[in-house]
Amino acid sequence: MSNKFTQAHRLRKADEFSSVFVFRKVRVGKFFKLHYKPNELTHSRLGFMVSKKVHKRANQRNYIKRTIREFFRTEQSDWMPLDLIVRAQKHFTPEYYPLIIAELKQLCAKFKLNSNVQKTSDSVGS
Repeated sequence: MSNKFTQAHRLRKADEFSSVFVFRKVRVGKFFKLHYKPNELTHSRLGFMVSKKVHKRANQRNYIKRTIREFFRTEQSDWMPLDLIVRAQKHFTPEYYPLIIAELKQLCAKFKLNSNVQKTSDSVGS
């Protein structure tokens, strides 16, 4: 699978977001809260929420969104198909980038593990 982030990889509609929130699976870190739900597609989809409470300036909120989007683009090919909403809880600047990526990888490690377990169990059953 390629490392693309197309319209098909986005959560866009309010009911897509609410279905993830209703599923009630959450992982929490210092900077982010991840809400997730398995989906029936062949790829993962991303939605994010960065409120004005995180930072007043739009350019700073956009930087946070770009960072999340880039992480998702590079990592999602190894995950099981799921709908993921990333909620920023705290502002960060570029000097925290390695810490941010480490936190996102740690929060998303479960998605990789489940993907590997699922592939292994599928091959055993065949």
